[in-house]
Amino acid sequence: MPTMNLADTIIMFVGFYFLVSTAMMKAHGKVNRMLTSKKYDPQKAKDLPGFIASMYLPNIAIGIITIAVGAAHYVVADIMGHDQTGVYIYVAYVLVYVVYAVALARAQKKYLSPN
Repeated sequence: MPTMNLADTIIMFVGFYFLVSTAMMKAHGKVNRMLTSKKYDPQKAKDLPGFIASMYLPNIAIGIITIAVGAAHYVVADIMGHDQTGVYIYVAYVLVYVVYAVALARAQKKYLSPN
């Protein structure tokens, strides 16, 4: 009987952390430092509520996708034994995450830039 490997567990935990930190961000109006570059200080942001509103759904989506990727890789690669398909899952996730990172960078520049 296969056991879940450490990478899949960590990936699923990171997705769960995305969801929890996004919910906390929405509830308390404070941005988690995981979501911002070091060059942007949320305390000096010109529109912190705008940043929170614009990144809420993308953060929820990337959290759910991250959990799904960990679970899908576990099922496909570990249980079903299709290791190459598991690699394709990770490659597709990296592409999705790059799109998310570009959206995050644009939102940081638009809403967190002090000028």
